[in-house]
Amino acid sequence: MKRALILVVALALLACEEAPKNRGYFGYVEGERAVVAAPDGGWIEEVFVAEGDQVALGQKLFRLEARRETARRDEAKARLDQAEAQLANLLTGKRADEIKAIEAQIAQAESNHGLARRELARQQELASSPAANPRTLDQARAAFGAEQARLAELQAQLRVARLPAREDEIAAARAQMEAAAAQLAEAETRLGDRLISARAAGRVERLVRRTGEFAPAGGGVVSLLPPEAVHVRLYVPERDLAQLRIGGRLAIACDGCAKDLAAEITFVAGEAEFTPPVLYAIESRQKLVYLVKARPAAAGLKPGQPVEARLLP
Repeated sequence: MKRALILVVALALLACEEAPKNRGYFGYVEGERAVVAAPDGGWIEEVFVAEGDQVALGQKLFRLEARRETARRDEAKARLDQAEAQLANLLTGKRADEIKAIEAQIAQAESNHGLARRELARQQELASSPAANPRTLDQARAAFGAEQARLAELQAQLRVARLPAREDEIAAARAQMEAAAAQLAEAETRLGDRLISARAAGRVERLVRRTGEFAPAGGGVVSLLPPEAVHVRLYVPERDLAQLRIGGRLAIACDGCAKDLAAEITFVAGEAEFTPPVLYAIESRQKLVYLVKARPAAAGLKPGQPVEARLLP
């Protein structure tokens, strides 16, 4: 009889218990802030935003002093210009004025060669006469040979002057130019890193450091809160866990919130935890709850704001 009475009371309590969709789950709004820093340290020269500003993707946030980086960029640019000029010089051969000088020497050598040829011919005609001097003929032959050799040498110099440098010299100069270009790219990157822009849109929650302060490498300067980083953190009793699923929808209510505010469940914890102390004042019959995160469908919720959620069909 006693067992039957207990069963009847338990069934009555179950019948009076609210359905999951009618029960409220209590929690609060949480925001995962992004702290923006510079990869290298330096003095903060200017901050372009203020706390509470809404910034767009790519908007300037702050700038660090960049005198050393500017000097290194200029030095790298000068080295690249020098390497490019050296390679161009090797590819084009000697200068035009040098080639003209060799051409003038060739013209003179051709004239001397012609004179030596005519003198040799004259001495050969005189060789059969009684007045011929064998020594004079030998001298004419020697002079003609010298002028012929001189002309051939100058013509060879002209051909070499018009040719580019040797392949190994050109390859070395090209490698030097590429190294200088890489150094310039690195210097420009370091200089660009002194001006920091937003990698995501969001609201400026806090200025960690301000103009005139020193920011160490990796030290935060601006704290941003992207809209997609805001979510509702709820604690759900085990009895309703089966009703929740990733992608499910919740109706969100709070003081000052817009009506018909909804959120999508993005996370359901696999392990239970004790109800956080901040929620002890809420009437709850469960000590062990499961963490659930949901992303609001619209902006407007503030981190730390207490909310109540109900399951939507």
